[in-house]
Amino acid sequence: MVEIVVSLVLAITVIWGLMAFAGGRGDVNIWPVLVLFFVAIWAGGLWLTPVGPSMIGVYWMPFLFVAIFVALFWIAAPPPPKRTRRAGEQTTTSPVQKTATVVTAADLGLLFWVLLVALAIAALARYTPMIALGAQPS
Repeated sequence: MVEIVVSLVLAITVIWGLMAFAGGRGDVNIWPVLVLFFVAIWAGGLWLTPVGPSMIGVYWMPFLFVAIFVALFWIAAPPPPKRTRRAGEQTTTSPVQKTATVVTAADLGLLFWVLLVALAIAALARYTPMIALGAQPS
């Protein structure tokens, strides 16, 4: 279970590095991002082939590779559009556009939870023993 500690430390380090050096995104709540990074690093590190030195029984290099990969994806994502309005300017959005924006935000929230659950299942599945149906004694 040291993998969980390694994943958490790498997730916190990546989040800190993104916020400090890559400019971070001030409009993003940090906790969901931290949880998503942690679970992604945990699942990816468990399923990659172990390489590098073993420390306390854990090959930490796959976890580091996944952390770098996730951080690069986060950096490559375009920032959300900035909304600026001048005083007295009329908005030109229709009710259909407002509804589409709300649906998109709700869909992204659902996608976040589906992704989080799928990654957690993938990580936990790595801990289950592999049972072959044909290898059972008769």
